[in-house]
Amino acid sequence: MEIIQKLQDPQLVADFQHFFGVHRKDVKSSKKHYIGKDELFTSAPALQNRAWESKHMDKYLDEQSVKQDLHCRSKCETLAAPDPSQKTHSCQDAVSSNTSVASDAGNGCAGRSWMGILLGENTGGTEGSMEEDNTLSESEVEETTYEIKNRFWYHLFHFATNLGGELFYSVFFCFWAWNVDGAVLRRVIVIWMITMYIGQVLKDILKVPRPACPPVIRLDPKWQLEYGLPSTHAMVGVAMPFSILILTLNRYQLDWGWGLAIALTWCACVCLSRMYLGMHSLLDVLCGLVLVTVLLILILPWVDVLDHLALTHPASPIISITLTIAMIVCYPATDRWTPARGDTTVIVGVGCGSLLGSWVNYQMGIIREPSLPPPYTVIWPSFNMIGLSLLRTVLGLVIIVAVRAIFKSLSFATICALLQVKAEDYVNKTGGIPVRHRLIVELFYKFITYIATGFTVVYTGPMAFRLIGIERPTFYTEV
Repeated sequence: MEIIQKLQDPQLVADFQHFFGVHRKDVKSSKKHYIGKDELFTSAPALQNRAWESKHMDKYLDEQSVKQDLHCRSKCETLAAPDPSQKTHSCQDAVSSNTSVASDAGNGCAGRSWMGILLGENTGGTEGSMEEDNTLSESEVEETTYEIKNRFWYHLFHFATNLGGELFYSVFFCFWAWNVDGAVLRRVIVIWMITMYIGQVLKDILKVPRPACPPVIRLDPKWQLEYGLPSTHAMVGVAMPFSILILTLNRYQLDWGWGLAIALTWCACVCLSRMYLGMHSLLDVLCGLVLVTVLLILILPWVDVLDHLALTHPASPIISITLTIAMIVCYPATDRWTPARGDTTVIVGVGCGSLLGSWVNYQMGIIREPSLPPPYTVIWPSFNMIGLSLLRTVLGLVIIVAVRAIFKSLSFATICALLQVKAEDYVNKTGGIPVRHRLIVELFYKFITYIATGFTVVYTGPMAFRLIGIERPTFYTEV
């Protein structure tokens, strides 16, 4: 237990940040002050910070309790509402001991529907379940700011953390499918979907908070409302490069040395970036690395079998849709809002859409078994091939943006009509929409939108390329 506490010590993260040039600076005195391990819970700034957190968390819980009371007044205890003119913030460090109050108030209502039982009364990831401002700025909480002494590490680690983000993979998946190898991509997406889902679920089951701030300095506040363990950035930072490397070496005659060096560098940069940005403890990162290693050992031997079944089985579309819906519905409900559930819906939506598109490609005879078994010789690109690759990428991304906009609007309007929810009330977070309805709206439109996006990557995009004569010839034999 002692070694676990040391690995989870936020001061270890703060020292790591300081080593790479992230220095805390006192705003009032302009003099640096570092809070040591022994001062963390006893120093005046820490005590003031915790008092601030407790005050505002109480206000947030009161507001949530009152909202629950409006929907089940006859069976729930009436709670006093706070001053609506004040902003409410939630801070992660004070959540675990307080949020059960609001949860108990909601769970006390009888007569929950089957959807409520499955999804939970709290959202675990719906957008409108908290007030407008649900993040904390460094100046509001700590009354301190920071300065970057080494801009090289700052930009390197910010770039590295994006290698584990959704935006990077949105572009990477498209480029790889349209310009490199569709067979490798199908298998990588399956690994990505399984890995991310398990990591996100464990976060919301274990509910381990991120490193305390202070002493840690948050440089990436976008995800600070999520729990910390395991680090899904670390998991995907290992799963993606090593699965691509292994699957590519199985299909092509390549030197594994350069590929291994790139994969190790990718993995190291992503993992270290999460500590540099103050988002994960060393324990979070190590647990993510151990977990993803076990998952890769279990999944990689079966990924070819899964891919073959997904392409050839007549019931593959029904199985894919049923399993992904079950993954979304059975996602564990949490005692407070985090973006994890919505992000997980996006991931499984993309995975489901790519499986459906690949199945259609195979059943229509667009892709077929190659005449020769692997490994194959790599066809290095000429200038003409590079130009066509850029054209396919640009045109394909335009198609994806259009498809995403269309399906987001249609699915959002459809679910709002079915639930009799006004779209403007959902967007503006007004009108007293039940929390469960907000959850259903978000999960529905995200799932439909990203199924369409994944389908476009592997079917609609290549079909458009084929119609205008810029397709990649080897695409048709990548099974």
